Amino acid sequence: MGTRRKARRAVLEALYAYETIREAGVESDSDASVEDQISRYKLEGRYADFARQLFSQVTQNLETVDKLMMEKLQHWDISRVTLIDKCILQMGISEILFFPDIPRTVSIDEAIELTKIYGTADSYKFVNGILDTIEEE
Repeated sequence: MGTRRKARRAVLEALYAYETIREAGVESDSDASVEDQISRYKLEGRYADFARQLFSQVTQNLETVDKLMMEKLQHWDISRVTLIDKCILQMGISEILFFPDIPRTVSIDEAIELTKIYGTADSYKFVNGILDTIEEE
């Protein structure tokens, strides 16, 4: 597994914890969550920095990212999207919007790979469809 992919997995796990706590209405130190995952995945240097930046971009721009996601859901209610798929979409959208140095196709492919690992059997098709519509803009 590539180190940047490990960074994305760390961010996904931190983001999942962050969203779970946020949905429960509990205050927490979100930075601690990502730092725990960086340590767990033994990320260093630019890969640890990438994980921090990605997590930060998602959490700081959550309103913008979620709004864009909801616009693209077409005939879906956000409550029907599993939390893991939502987190993967938040990460993919954030990469597309805020990381111009990463090719959009790479961001989409990485989101699909995460979905194949963490999501349900057909989730990757859903995630791909949503991110493709954002990628086309």
